[in-house]
Amino acid sequence: STRTSSLRGGDTARPLANMLWRLARYLNISTISFLSGSWFFPRQLLPYSTAFAFGTRTTMSPARPTSAETTWPDYLQRNGDCGTVQLAKLFPPLTSTSHKGSHGRIAVLGGNEKYTGAPYYAANAALHCGVDLATVFCASEASVPIKCYSPELMVQAIYSIDVLDGIHSEEQNLLDELRQYEQTNANLLTNELHEEDVLQTMEMLEHSDEKQHILAQQELNTDDRIDTITYKLEKMKKIGEELDQVRSRRDALIMDAVKSVTEMFPALHAICIGPGMGRHPVVFCVVEKVILSAMESKLAITLDADALYMMSLPEYRQLLEKLMQYGRCVLTPNVMELRRLAAVLDNTDKNTASIVIKKGASDVITKGPFEIQCAQEGGLKRSGGIGDVLAGTTTAFMAWNSILYDNDSAEGQERLFAAWTACCAVKTATKLAFGKRRRALSALDVIGNLPEVLDNMERDVNKTGS
Repeated sequence: STRTSSLRGGDTARPLANMLWRLARYLNISTISFLSGSWFFPRQLLPYSTAFAFGTRTTMSPARPTSAETTWPDYLQRNGDCGTVQLAKLFPPLTSTSHKGSHGRIAVLGGNEKYTGAPYYAANAALHCGVDLATVFCASEASVPIKCYSPELMVQAIYSIDVLDGIHSEEQNLLDELRQYEQTNANLLTNELHEEDVLQTMEMLEHSDEKQHILAQQELNTDDRIDTITYKLEKMKKIGEELDQVRSRRDALIMDAVKSVTEMFPALHAICIGPGMGRHPVVFCVVEKVILSAMESKLAITLDADALYMMSLPEYRQLLEKLMQYGRCVLTPNVMELRRLAAVLDNTDKNTASIVIKKGASDVITKGPFEIQCAQEGGLKRSGGIGDVLAGTTTAFMAWNSILYDNDSAEGQERLFAAWTACCAVKTATKLAFGKRRRALSALDVIGNLPEVLDNMERDVNKTGS
């Protein structure tokens, strides 16, 4: 439905544009067709739901969602001073009264014994964008390497993969043993002669001494079977008690890890979950509780990599559905991750409040029915870790959004613009890095160019606003 926010710039509005806007509101139309690409409606004449056309040459009908493709320079050129309000809410101002943390405090949850680079790339990218403080929550096996990568990162180990492996293996072994006893007991209870076979045998032996022997033997067999079943039931009870103890230890480890993360939520502006996280089932339990707590705390969340794989599992479908309706959540799937999510949840990009960045040659950023493509040119080399750089950059912009907007009055549309800007920044940094490094380009090269890119973007914003 069309948003009913007040019309901006009404005093200087063109009569025709003003008339069309009023007509759209009256007809409850959420998009306006651009009948000609040679001119555009000033942004203040459009509701937020239609602002993402950015004046590009597109054709939109009332029944279809808004879609546009543009670059950062194109946006500045085509919108002029019309985008000043939105641009001003991208970067928190640098002032003499700023203190440590004024420009963003973020955290990254991820990293295990195999993947130590991914969380480092994400957190370091956020720092190079300009956030003040970055914390990495990771497995103890990854904490020392990540600390050695950068003295600027605060690194906290919240669980040990070795310990989690041991307790998970112990739980599975007990479950397997319990299933075996259940199956043998079921076989013992059903392993009896058919009633007709028993009667026929008794009739044949009616007048023989063998009858008494068989009856006695059957009684002994029955007693043995009862003793066996009783023993196995007692064994099953003991296994069940051991299983409860193991699960209690596991739950305690999970809650300790969750507490280590969530107790920092009041000091954070955003959290990125997934880079280098791995796919340990107990870690998934930790992440589920962290996500639910983050949503309760209204904390901005960026989900990437293994967290997206976790969301594609059937047992976490309800959690994914909740996230898709959480306006402060950004998902950054690549092609394969998006395919997995689509297989679990139908229409993941429609009627949702969360933002989805579909990574590709042109990143496609969607929020419900609204869509904008980042047509910014990037480099020709796709090195490992660039997705983590985008996750960290997006987290930085979401942190700034949380700082600049203390409520949901804009209903999250600025977050969509901020996510698009993050994509533009990474694409531009990748292009600059590729121009210098060519085939040798790495994620660190991209991170190294982020300060220059973000500084130029902020200068563009200041020029536009002046």
